[in-house]
Amino acid sequence: MATKSHQKENTATHGREAHVQIPGYGSFTVTGEALAMVGVFGGTLHCYLGSGGCRKQGLYFSRTEPKKLLRCLLNGPGTTGRGALDDDDRTEQEEIVISVSHQLAPKLDGAILDFGAYNKMQRFVWLVMPAVKGPACTCLRSIGPAAGKRSRCLDPQGMGLSDL
Repeated sequence: MATKSHQKENTATHGREAHVQIPGYGSFTVTGEALAMVGVFGGTLHCYLGSGGCRKQGLYFSRTEPKKLLRCLLNGPGTTGRGALDDDDRTEQEEIVISVSHQLAPKLDGAILDFGAYNKMQRFVWLVMPAVKGPACTCLRSIGPAAGKRSRCLDPQGMGLSDL
């Protein structure tokens, strides 16, 4: 059951989106649902590529950041500049931090990050990744050519985040 603060945050950001600039690589869109869940998970989300999954590259999400990353800071939906208040009354102390790995960054120009019910569970997914050619896996967690019939799903236990 969702808490009142979680319900308020989901209501405040539902349907809104933010455009995130990746230094030197372009930009991607984050849906209101994904922004709300990053806030629920502590305000930090790191997106990166790894091995595993039903395709050659797995799409992973973590609440902790590695040493080498490309960071994009958000104060909230539709806000530019540090320390400004947005429509949700978020301040610099309540900022959302989204970072991506150097490997994943070139694939994200024009992408859309969402959070919702995909493949019977709540999870972060990349709805659109224009730079990646070919089909995506059914749970939207792996990209590239198929890794083989016996390859396991990236998330067989249904955890959603890789660091829980």
